[in-house]
Amino acid sequence: MFCILHITDLHRSLHDPLSNDELISALVSDRDSFPFEDPPIALPQAIVVSGDIIQGVGLGAPESAKQLAEQYDTALAFLGELADRFLGGDRSKVVIVPGNHDIDWNVARSSMIEVAEAEYPKEFLQSLHKLGSPYRWDWKTRRLYKINDKTAYESRLAAFWRFFDNFYSILPADQRPQSRVDANLYSLDEGRIGVAAFNSCASNDCFAFQGDIPKNAIARAYLDLKEGGPWRLRVAVWHHDIEGPPHRNDYMDPEIVRGMIGRGFRLGLYGHQHKPQVTPQHVFIPGREEMAVVSAGSLCAGARELPTGARRGYSVIEIGDEYDQARVHVREMAFANLFSRANLAAFGGKSFVDLKWTRPVDAGGRPEAPERDKLTKVILAAEASLNAGEMPAEVLRVLQQEGAAALPYGRRLITMAGLAARSPDETLAALGTPASIEELMIIADLFLAQSRSDDAETLLINLASEVGLTGEPLQEMRRRIDMTRRMAK
Repeated sequence: MFCILHITDLHRSLHDPLSNDELISALVSDRDSFPFEDPPIALPQAIVVSGDIIQGVGLGAPESAKQLAEQYDTALAFLGELADRFLGGDRSKVVIVPGNHDIDWNVARSSMIEVAEAEYPKEFLQSLHKLGSPYRWDWKTRRLYKINDKTAYESRLAAFWRFFDNFYSILPADQRPQSRVDANLYSLDEGRIGVAAFNSCASNDCFAFQGDIPKNAIARAYLDLKEGGPWRLRVAVWHHDIEGPPHRNDYMDPEIVRGMIGRGFRLGLYGHQHKPQVTPQHVFIPGREEMAVVSAGSLCAGARELPTGARRGYSVIEIGDEYDQARVHVREMAFANLFSRANLAAFGGKSFVDLKWTRPVDAGGRPEAPERDKLTKVILAAEASLNAGEMPAEVLRVLQQEGAAALPYGRRLITMAGLAARSPDETLAALGTPASIEELMIIADLFLAQSRSDDAETLLINLASEVGLTGEPLQEMRRRIDMTRRMAK
């Protein structure tokens, strides 16, 4: 079992503030109760922070940059101490993504100019929703704006990325996630769980509130995870929720999540909506595939920001040993600003819910197997080595050690390496029992090349009928064995 502490929406309410000491003490106190819960809860081995690290500042706020820096200093101290107390200080196991509150609205606004009414583009309201549109509409003032300084606009998350770099700065350089990217990759559970941490604020600013993750970011994360695997489970993390009522426009298109499902992601963690929720999502390519999409409650939002009936909270996610199911425990803050188990009507009055998901499938509709992915990489590396003429005996040894005979092309490479190394015994050991006429004849020929006609004959007697070697081909092989014997005398 692998356990994740999932927190989100850390923004401190101005009306109901919480100090770092209050938060840390409440979380530690709750964690100490985990072994005594019914059912018991595992201790977290990683932390996922799905966005909204700070409250942010409004448009026109005085000394906005200073306010943002102070809020991020508070968040940095909090997450640093949380990692110390829960993970022994290992910040490589803390996954962080930005949220809409992390955007500097004043920087975003400074990148825009107001468009005179006479210069409005035709059907400009429709153009607002086009991908990459430079136009923004302010419903409060009924004015149209246009992004005219792309560099300034792209820096609207600069304060967040400075915090991000500061948090990971204690890690060795080669272990630090990259700032200012659409997705970061993390490895958890000793390489069994691959996490793609997405920035869902691709076009989010002071006037545009919807979530978005570029399709290319998901595609690249999939490819990079594929290279870095094999993984037993692929997890996606982002900020925005994927559904909302008609009067809201601050959620993310669920089609984005379906694109993740089709690329093998099976657990999605997000925030934004300030309440816990489990939403199974489906996609039909080529069969029914399923992903568990889980939202945690807001850790620090105040009463004015929480949905009716919701409380501050967080979740603990226990992933099963087979990596195809999880149990989500919901914790809520009640009296004396302390956390305890939730009592949720959506979960039948329980404080937890069990989830299952389908295993990812390959292009042939077969369930993905991490062992097969690893073996494929071994086989491709062996092929490259053989093509480069590099030490066929060593290639043969590696193929045998990794069990390449389990795949058809692996067997083909074993025979190729055996021929190049002229090693019949090693080839036979790597293949096991020859499974085809070709394999049998290659090994027999290798024996004959070493004048070992008796070994070739034994192989023929034991396996010719099993692989279907009959008739003239069988007679020809026997003649070659006889000829080798005569020449050896």
